[in-house]
Amino acid sequence: MLKFINEILLCFRPCFSRKAAFEWFATIITGLMVRSDSLGITSIIRDLLLNPSLYNCMEHFFHADSWDWDDIFTKWTKTVSRYAPFKQISGRTVLIGDGIKRASDGRYMPCIKKMVQESESASKPTFIHGHFFGAVGVLAGKASKSFCLPLSIQIHDGDRVISEWLGDESVSHVVQMLRDGFRAAQHFGDSLFVLDRYFLTVPLLKEWKVYSRKAPGLLHIVTRAKRNCTAYERPGAYKGRGRRPVHGPAVHLKELFLSDAAFFQEAHLQIYGTEKKVRFLSRTYLWGQKLYQPLRFVLVEYEKTQAILVCTDLSMRAEDIITAYAHRFKIEAMFREMKQCFGGFCYRFWSKAVPKLDRYRRKTASDPLEQVKDGQERTKILKTLRAIEGYVLFSSIAMGITQMLCLKYEGKIQVSDFRYLRTPSHQVMSEASMMEYLRRNLFRFMARQEELTITKIISSRQVPFETEEIDLLIS
Repeated sequence: MLKFINEILLCFRPCFSRKAAFEWFATIITGLMVRSDSLGITSIIRDLLLNPSLYNCMEHFFHADSWDWDDIFTKWTKTVSRYAPFKQISGRTVLIGDGIKRASDGRYMPCIKKMVQESESASKPTFIHGHFFGAVGVLAGKASKSFCLPLSIQIHDGDRVISEWLGDESVSHVVQMLRDGFRAAQHFGDSLFVLDRYFLTVPLLKEWKVYSRKAPGLLHIVTRAKRNCTAYERPGAYKGRGRRPVHGPAVHLKELFLSDAAFFQEAHLQIYGTEKKVRFLSRTYLWGQKLYQPLRFVLVEYEKTQAILVCTDLSMRAEDIITAYAHRFKIEAMFREMKQCFGGFCYRFWSKAVPKLDRYRRKTASDPLEQVKDGQERTKILKTLRAIEGYVLFSSIAMGITQMLCLKYEGKIQVSDFRYLRTPSHQVMSEASMMEYLRRNLFRFMARQEELTITKIISSRQVPFETEEIDLLIS
């Protein structure tokens, strides 16, 4: 098991210009895989028994110039395509995207913004301050169980001024999500991008058409429409004088559940892990004001639930569209494990160069970052933002390696031998169970495989132990 971790980590060596930077990267990834709490990089030092005096060195690594976010993301995507078993639909890799809001009280963190708390829990406030991330994952697994393996998680909102500093175009969360999907699809080939109904917008389809002209068929979108969605039939034969019509009569899709109930087909499909009887109707209509993009609409009924699914691939089977969208919830499970097990959003990077957060700033007021004119202060802010996104990316890599271990060692580890579970577990372990197994056996593996690079790196940073203490750790 440690050999597999060592093999994957060695793939990232070309991403670092200095050997010391790579060694810190390998140490941090391993520490994130065995951490027992969510207290930032402090937990890495505790769980790996590192020398506490190295805290400042580890913190400096996140701000160092010896690594680049894009290089590590590219290498991580290539590594996933090589080692992870993918679950494909219609011969395409399934990518899943969604946004997540992370509440933060940091007064000197960049890109903190006021957001609406969408949770229905009465214990949570209506508005929160924090970061808004956009995440893209790939569906990996076997017939018994599948994961949404994280590829990239980046801040998608609140960075307008920083984008202007870098000379980049500031785009909306929806457009940025699509660009992240196309960037990932370049490494996986023809893909399906499963999104929530929030993303079915005209700007998304316009951006998709632009990218589809450059790479036809590389990425198709599967999403969901709102209940009050209105589409249009194709225009009929042109007669008479005047401008040619761009669309036909309007169609209120929710009315088709009653008016065209006799045309629905039935099938038994795997939805959310169980086989269910599904009724569906597939039609092609035009959608989008002043765009009128042809889309495949699939009206679905199962267990008194009705949904309207949408796909940009007009030739895709309705059953495959339903199956693909049923996997969208995997990314919600990924967010839960990322927060509760890996502490992927428990970063604490801040800078005095960032203007102090004003919680009562009006929406129409200018961004405080516009007042930062000094070049050195801008550099500090950029490095702080880079440290935040780097920490989340490293947590994604740690989680992805853990998920690959769960799939690789299916049925070979008995969870009940080291962890009590109230309900029976699947053959494929969960991320939390694999973390517990690594936490209990990491030092035993290191003692037996002293020749591995990862063993030498971690051992060189640990507090010196007496022989009796080492025997106690590996016993």
